[in-house]
Amino acid sequence: MPNNEQQHAAKRRIVAGAALLATYATVVAFVFYDQATSWPHEGSWGSLIFFFLCPGIAFQASSLGWTWLKGRPPARHAWVRVITIPLGLLLAAALATAAGWLALRDFESAYAPFAASVDASLADPCGSAARYFSIPSVTAYSRQTGHQRSAAKLRYDRRRFVLSFAGGSIDVDGSTIYYDSSTRTWSKFHNDDAGRSGAFARLTAGLGECVLQAQ
Repeated sequence: MPNNEQQHAAKRRIVAGAALLATYATVVAFVFYDQATSWPHEGSWGSLIFFFLCPGIAFQASSLGWTWLKGRPPARHAWVRVITIPLGLLLAAALATAAGWLALRDFESAYAPFAASVDASLADPCGSAARYFSIPSVTAYSRQTGHQRSAAKLRYDRRRFVLSFAGGSIDVDGSTIYYDSSTRTWSKFHNDDAGRSGAFARLTAGLGECVLQAQ
């Protein structure tokens, strides 16, 4: 094959590879944004897209770089896949973790005034539930995520409280998001996690309980 024909073939592969890489990256970026700005969750069906496409991103990026530098595609695609599949899975795991962290961070920021209002009303925390849900950051967060979460469970005594919400998950069991006033921290766990569920039960043992609702 003449040298110029080889160059044309390499350019076609570069264009095709770049188009495929751009498509994969766009889909992954869209899913990442959606997961990072959603209601907090422990796994989701959307995050599976990371594990499906990120190995392809790693493979296409590697092949594209090789073709660009050498003027020809890699001679052994199988070896490239052997190397890029684990790299792609690591990238997918990192993206899923980062999206979950960002989702919880935004939730914490929006609901910090909610927890502060409960703390300020601990003498009778269950009597003003509608007021908690009308806090501007809470209503804005509900609009952002597209979910109207109008209920929370409050466990409390005169000294401390634990505020919890139902979170999402990849299955029907869901997860729990909660605020512990003793440590002033938010946490979440999958409801199938026996260890975390048991720790949460011990944390809330002996506390009074009520359901906070918007209306």
